[in-house]
Amino acid sequence: MLKLVDPTLNLFSYTLKQGLGVGEPETRKIYVKFLDALAEQLHQKLNVSFTPEQKQKFLALQEKIEADLPFTGNLNSYLVKGRYRCCNVTDNYQLWFDGFVDGKYESTQVIKLIESLQYLIPEPPELENIGQTWMLSGWLESGTDLEGEELAKQVYKRLFAKDGVSQGSGEFLGGKVFEFCGDKIEDNLQLLVILYPDEAAFRECSNFDISWLDLLCYRHKIIWAYDKSLLLKDRLVSNYNQIVGMRNTSRLNLKKLREAMGKLSEFAIDLNYLELQQSTVNVNLEKYEAKLAEIQAKARPTDDLKFLQDFCDRAKQHYPKQIQKDIDNFRPCLEILRSLTDTIRGTVEIRKAESDRTFQTIVGIVGVGLSTAGTVGSAAANFKTEIEANPTINTAINTFVPIFAPGSGLRVIMGFSILSGVAASLLTAIIIVVWPRIFRR
Repeated sequence: MLKLVDPTLNLFSYTLKQGLGVGEPETRKIYVKFLDALAEQLHQKLNVSFTPEQKQKFLALQEKIEADLPFTGNLNSYLVKGRYRCCNVTDNYQLWFDGFVDGKYESTQVIKLIESLQYLIPEPPELENIGQTWMLSGWLESGTDLEGEELAKQVYKRLFAKDGVSQGSGEFLGGKVFEFCGDKIEDNLQLLVILYPDEAAFRECSNFDISWLDLLCYRHKIIWAYDKSLLLKDRLVSNYNQIVGMRNTSRLNLKKLREAMGKLSEFAIDLNYLELQQSTVNVNLEKYEAKLAEIQAKARPTDDLKFLQDFCDRAKQHYPKQIQKDIDNFRPCLEILRSLTDTIRGTVEIRKAESDRTFQTIVGIVGVGLSTAGTVGSAAANFKTEIEANPTINTAINTFVPIFAPGSGLRVIMGFSILSGVAASLLTAIIIVVWPRIFRR
């Protein structure tokens, strides 16, 4: 029967300093608020208090700072000890939770312990989270490899409420290691269960804490960047199809034409982002290999960390090549879309010029009408009697300009001037339409 001594649960969590539309200063404010809430949650859950100095140090996210928030308290009849460590590195914030319980526990008891320790994990901040790795460790008083693997399966199910996929196993400091991951790349979740052979090896593992923190960060960046490349690929395909669907520019209104130009801009930006993700994958693959070599050099000669190298080999074989293939496929599309958009841009300018010319024509026609109406109105005052005596003009005024009471002198003058202005506008419009046709002959 498996018995685990001093079960320890670690969580390595990584958050980008800059997300889409969120700059580093804003990210820092959100993350500091997250850390402040974390300290308050610890106070409520474990009834532990922190001095202002402890909280200030933990919340001071200065460059390259590492700050600890240690805690000890009772939780579900267990004496829980541990700490949170916050690290501020070049492009991300790293939060490391380390909690353990003294004593010897069977598999079913370990699962209950994990449920208690998991209670101390806060919800991640509302920022771009790169990924998380959980690590359960302790030293075995008794138990087989088969029991150890079964424990790893149950732990994964407890943490993520679903079955995990075994990625392999190995040995570290003489102890057995089991790795489980989610079945979807976008989950970017990992579980490592390390069962050390004795207390000495368990104590020795603390020398590798920072190495694990760095190695797992590189791993999550690789997966995160590749997952982003898949999202960018889908968006590039969608934008390309939408722009091509607008290729019949003669049927598009100005709003649709401008939308097509906006889609092209998004396409070009996303293609640059795709190249950036490829660079991120390549850089972190190199860092991952270097850090793994460093861990292997510090570990025991008999240790087997091939399962960690297998991830690197799979990623190196597939991720950069797939992203490069996508880039090569989309780059010719960019040239096609640029050519198409040049046509769209020309059409937009033509439509705009036509719209401006139409507006100017309307203003001119209305201006002629108003000018004529004003001139006729001034002259009509001297011929009011003659206008009233003309039955045709009076009938037209009564029919089209019934704005004043019959018999009013003002009615006659205003009606005659309005009719004159309308007639002048109509004549001007007819000349504008007919004149180009005469000259084209």
